[in-house]
Amino acid sequence: MESNILNITQAVEFLGVSEKTLIKLLREEHIPARKIGREWRFSKQALIDWLAKGDSCDYINKNELYQISKDKAGHSKDLIDSIVNELSTLLKGGNITNVLPDLNEDIILPDTANLRISYKQQREIEKLEFKIFWNQREECKLERNTKK
Repeated sequence: MESNILNITQAVEFLGVSEKTLIKLLREEHIPARKIGREWRFSKQALIDWLAKGDSCDYINKNELYQISKDKAGHSKDLIDSIVNELSTLLKGGNITNVLPDLNEDIILPDTANLRISYKQQREIEKLEFKIFWNQREECKLERNTKK
């Protein structure tokens, strides 16, 4: 008798992915599943419905149309000093292009914005993020990032 309820091994076979990929989906996506005791269980129909509702655009840069960033490695204190220096440049009337030179044109920070400070664990990395964000202005809309 074929069951409509799958264990993790059957779900891997049904979806045609590796167990590692399915575990990643369980951690990062809203894949329909239920943990019963120490075992995951999946409904075949719920998996089909979940796949049908998906949109590949949701996974391209996690909905970010354009992103420029720079990474800097170092000691925590030095990195915090670097953040202070970058912000000081902006406060003194510097352009965002002074901080992110790869931007094609400068972005003017609006008078009102929001600051989000967050700590998160993602895969094997811990992150402390400082984000300043605001509603997108019509004159600042950028084309989709086509970089691969």
